[in-house]
Amino acid sequence: MVIPVRNRGGVRLENCLRSLRWQSVDSSAYEVLISDFGSDPEALADVRQRAAANGVRVVHTPTEEVWNRARALNIGIQETRGEFVFCTDADMIFADNFLETILDVLGRRPRTMIHCGCNDLPESVPEQLWTRADLDELFQRSTRRATRGTGACQAALREFFFEVRGYDERFRFWGYEDLDMTSRATCYGLDVEWISERTYMLHQWHPSVKLDRNFQRKINRWRYELTKQRVQKNRGGWGLRA
Repeated sequence: MVIPVRNRGGVRLENCLRSLRWQSVDSSAYEVLISDFGSDPEALADVRQRAAANGVRVVHTPTEEVWNRARALNIGIQETRGEFVFCTDADMIFADNFLETILDVLGRRPRTMIHCGCNDLPESVPEQLWTRADLDELFQRSTRRATRGTGACQAALREFFFEVRGYDERFRFWGYEDLDMTSRATCYGLDVEWISERTYMLHQWHPSVKLDRNFQRKINRWRYELTKQRVQKNRGGWGLRA
């Protein structure tokens, strides 16, 4: 499991990591890895402290370049050791059967990419630490997101991510690397399966930056439309590896 971050720790990350300790599958069945891409020293210290408290590995990449979620994910993917890779975000809270559901599908049909619809928690839900006993209440207060975004849940064979050379690192700042990966997975021959009716993930509210850097987002969209059927990307190297 790979979680990319930059200057994003605190309560939201703690809730995410806690929810991974509540999973119904044995903890020996999976590993959680945080790929920190250029966090400030104070934020990095917070990430490391929370990771250590929850038995999570941190891979830190010192950099001052613009946020590149694709590269952060790729660095983490390079460090994974399991049969499957699950890419997500630090602001999610997972139902306690989430990983069990992913492993059930991939165990029976390995040539599948897993997606899950996102339930948004409203701004009125306070930013605080939650427990497993709070899951039902939080789910009742959430709203299923109208759009079918794919970025917070993409799980597939590790060898697939290596064969396609990871997420397209030409997508910078925010957006389209997840849609692009789904398109490439389909071209590669993977089936796409949604697990939203069997489990759920909750997005913790926070101020959004997705409308910032509007010109960069347009560039990302153009690249997505022009290259989404190109299965292999990053021909010069990926995840900081040539």
